[in-house]
Amino acid sequence: MSEENTKTIIETETAAPSPKKKKRIESNWITKSICLIVALALAAVAGKSFYDQRHFKETVVSAPGLTEIKYLSDYVPALKGTYGDTPIFVYDSGVEGGSVLYCGGTHPYEPATSLSAYIMMENIEVTKGKVYIMPQANYSGTTLGIMGNAYPKDFDIETEWGKATYKIGDRTSNPLDQWPDNFTYIHYPSKQSQAYNDLRNLNRCFPGRLDGTFTERVAYAIMELIRNENIDMAIDSHEASIMYPVVGVYVAHNDAMDIAMMAAMDLTSTTFDMKIEQSPGSLKGFSHREWGDYSDTLAVLMETPEPFIDRIVGPMTRDLMLTGQDLFLSFAGKKGLTYVPYELETGWPMEVRVGRHLSSAERLIYYMNMFFPEKEVQATWPGYNELVEKGCGAFLHNPEEADPELVFKV
Repeated sequence: MSEENTKTIIETETAAPSPKKKKRIESNWITKSICLIVALALAAVAGKSFYDQRHFKETVVSAPGLTEIKYLSDYVPALKGTYGDTPIFVYDSGVEGGSVLYCGGTHPYEPATSLSAYIMMENIEVTKGKVYIMPQANYSGTTLGIMGNAYPKDFDIETEWGKATYKIGDRTSNPLDQWPDNFTYIHYPSKQSQAYNDLRNLNRCFPGRLDGTFTERVAYAIMELIRNENIDMAIDSHEASIMYPVVGVYVAHNDAMDIAMMAAMDLTSTTFDMKIEQSPGSLKGFSHREWGDYSDTLAVLMETPEPFIDRIVGPMTRDLMLTGQDLFLSFAGKKGLTYVPYELETGWPMEVRVGRHLSSAERLIYYMNMFFPEKEVQATWPGYNELVEKGCGAFLHNPEEADPELVFKV
């Protein structure tokens, strides 16, 4: 190439861009800047939502009979200061008798469980023995919503004094507390292979281990609570989709089958349909199996129907969580595809689900007292009929008017 041609090429490449090209470059920069600003704004909105979910505290007004508050870190000190350190509220009558543990929030996307624990706490009266209430067994799971499912993060219960707000959490522990997930999950100590994401599922990690994952340590702490406090009966409350066969049911450990069977027959003949299943001996990691195998407690799990978590429902809204009314499920109900009756007009509202848990727990205790008089616990709280008649809000107390020493942020 000649010197003259080389000079021409260099001059062409270094020459100022044409006005048309310059305008196009400026336009690209403006577009990119706008996209960046929009992305940052969306990130800020999402970040605030994540922050609020992580740090929001639910308010509970305890009944006057509260005698002590324990934490899981009292049993496993390594949980101190973590999102696994959840409170246990103790109601001791001062009269010698048995002891009962009631757990809500093992799966925090089943919020009728925690709400039933709160209503129990706000209205309980214990006249013999002790009752331990743990409203958020997997507190970490309450600090985020179900990822990718567009669930609302909370819901409101209407009361005569205003609204009480409660979270809709995740099924498993927050990845911020335990990450990454292994490709496989081998349950300890059975060495049974399970779904990889169940490594963060509290109700697949029992009996847990002290040197295990975050969720396994939480599970171990709950086992230590049961063992150290000599809990006579441990009740784990859950909700299930109505197209899942294990719904509207007690699942009882072998040692608690007689009690759960009597309670199920009693409820079915007087109040609402309640099924009974025995905990499978080969199904590892579950509370209804491992609590009974690794302690002397009478272990029972309860499942209420929760249409909100069925896979075929329409928009997952706060209204669906509270009413359980969904058009798609009504079609499934008419085709006999649900494991509990379903009618669009009635749905499965929150007060029905909470009331089922409260009455189901009461009947378990009643029959434990009959079978084991030395373990007797006498305790009262609102039941199914009262909840259905008056709604959940009637049994929640105004924290602004309550004794400040009985108001807790959980």
